[in-house]
Order: sequence, then structure tokens, then C-alpha cells
Amino acid sequence: METNIYIYLEYRKFLADYYSLMKKRNRGFSFRAFSQKAGVSAPNFLQLLIQGKRNLSVNGIEKVCSAIGLASQEKEYFGHMVLFDQARENEKKAHHFKILAQMRKPYTADTLTEEQFELYRCWYYKPLRELLAFHPLYPGEQYAYRHLASKLLPSISESEARAAIKQMLKLGLLKKDKNGRVVQTSRFITTGDEVQSFLVRQFHESMITLAQKAQDRIDPSQRDVSSLTVSISCDGFSRIKQEIQLFRKRLLEIVKQDSDPENVYQINFQLFPVTDTKKGKSEGCGKGA
Repeated sequence: METNIYIYLEYRKFLADYYSLMKKRNRGFSFRAFSQKAGVSAPNFLQLLIQGKRNLSVNGIEKVCSAIGLASQEKEYFGHMVLFDQARENEKKAHHFKILAQMRKPYTADTLTEEQFELYRCWYYKPLRELLAFHPLYPGEQYAYRHLASKLLPSISESEARAAIKQMLKLGLLKKDKNGRVVQTSRFITTGDEVQSFLVRQFHESMITLAQKAQDRIDPSQRDVSSLTVSISCDGFSRIKQEIQLFRKRLLEIVKQDSDPENVYQINFQLFPVTDTKKGKSEGCGKGA
């Protein structure tokens, strides 16, 4: 399987993406063909699963895994996804969710060292680094840094771009290839799921400000801004937080498979209370975590 099953928490979403991938590769692939491969009589078996109109039995899990060609550990993970989705009792759901979290194998990203957190000192360091994934930079060329700086939105100065590239080269986040082009040392980097660095907080604040300005500056067709306001328990908060972390890794998988980038986008996630949790039944969620 090219698709990384470990970035999924919903087995129906995984099956939908699997079907889309197979259809893209082979136009002759169909729901009927999948049913035949799985050894089931209903020609729309997979379609009904994806639509949530059918559930999977233990025997059905085995048939689906065999039809897809999942490896042993992938089968186990898929089975727990099914049991998590179909469990009616919260205790059983929590049990399978815990196993899924432990088994998760997201796409590998290099974790930053303490020194490399300098990447977050200025908002434009990371966008510049991402820009180099498809915009060539040869430092010796005339106006190379000026052209690079003008690509950002909002644009920065030539000297800021030069200093940022120099610093990222020093930190080992960029390197020069054999042709003298400045390239990324690793496609993906991460701070990890839980980070308290002051520099990272500064970076997030800068990006939130840019997001506010983008609503006026960027055409709606080129952006997506939405929000939810919900009331949840501490358990619900914990599960949503884990789902956001999982979703980030799922997005990285999409980026991994996107081999021809044309632009750099910023995706922000925010989850915070808008009521005073200390006045509620507990001292607030996430304490001591």
C-alpha cells in the first residue's frame, strides 16, 4: 500500500481514499471488481461501507484486508479502526483509540534540535524554506535574493532573505547541492506534538496575525477560514487534540504525494477555551499533561 494507513483514524475515510487511488491508477477498477476480489456477493459492498450504510464483521474485516493487500500489522491497525468506529460503549472506544495511537506510524519528519528552533524566530524563515522546494536559488546569481524575497506574501527585503538563508544554512536546515543550488536538507521537519518554546509561540502569533490580514488581502477562492464552537468534556478535549495531531500528519502525507508544488500555504490549527474552565467542575483540561 502506497497510502500510509497509520495516518487514518476513520476506516471509511481510508477506504474512500483507497478507492480513489485505485480508480486513478486503473479506470477499470470498480466497486464490483473490489467485491469480487473480497469474495462478497454485493457488487456495491465497498460503496456501502464508505457511505456508512454497512458495518464490518470480524470476517468482513479479514476479507477487506485481503482484498486491499494489507500487511499483518496493517491488518491489525485496520481492525482496531473498525472496532473503534463501530463500538457503542465509550470504554471500548477509548480502548481501541489508545491502541491506534500507540500503533500509529505517521510519515517520518525530522525533529528539530534545540538550536534549530531559531527557524521560528521570524515568520518568514519557514515559508522561505518551503519556497526552495520548487523555486531554485543559486546565491551567485544577480538579484537571486531579491527575487526570492519578492515571492513571499507579504514580501520581505532582500537583506532579510539573505540573512534568513545564511542562518538556515548554518543551522543545517538548508544545504548547497553539487550544482551550488540551495536546497532543503530534509523535506519535512517537526517540533513534535508538544512544544513550549517561546520562539514557536512567537511564530504562531505571527501566523495568526497573517491569517487575520489574509481575509482582506486574499481572494476567498484562494483561502479557507472556518471555525467551530463546541461544548466538550476533558476526555473530549483530549481526543480532539489527538485528532488534530493525527490530521496534521495526514496532511503531511498529502504533501508527500504532491510531487509538483506551485505555491506555499500556511495552515493554522487553534483549540482553546472561551469559558473559564477553573470555574467549572474541574480545574481545567490538560493540566499536568
